[in-house]
Amino acid sequence: NSVLDIGAGTGVISLMLAQRSSSEIIDAIEIDENAYEQCVDNFENSLWSDRLFCYHASLQEFSEEVEDKYDSIISNPPFYSPTLVSPSLPKGENLISDARKKARFYDALPFDHLIEGISKLLSKEGRFSVIIPFKNEEDFIALASTVNLYPNTILRVKGNPNTEIKRSLIELSFF
Repeated sequence: NSVLDIGAGTGVISLMLAQRSSSEIIDAIEIDENAYEQCVDNFENSLWSDRLFCYHASLQEFSEEVEDKYDSIISNPPFYSPTLVSPSLPKGENLISDARKKARFYDALPFDHLIEGISKLLSKEGRFSVIIPFKNEEDFIALASTVNLYPNTILRVKGNPNTEIKRSLIELSFF
């Protein structure tokens, strides 16, 4: 009955969950101020505004403050390497804005911080669903196992049938 969306952005996934589920509470957390404000506006202007709540906080802050446990937690965490630079820019200058970096780059929410937060917030019977790069799947699953989270389902995604696997969609729970 309770869902948490970690790194909600503008709230699209939370809105889809509200539309397609009977969850009584759908909480979302977003660290970027502009995305948070847009998320709140989107929630308030939706048909499900009574079930949707967004908090402006990091996962670490949220997991330390909240005592609630969630039946379902979802996250599409940032996972790009922060070393993307353009040869035409001075060394060390990043290609994208700070807000976009927070949303896309791994150092904004390292996997170990994500797993630690999940271990505090997920109910004993709960499920955690995440999207990560396929190349990180094995390490992510090993990291999750350190807090007794294990995969129930893994879906691997390709851009098209002729390309390599690009993403892993993993559902984990406690055993």
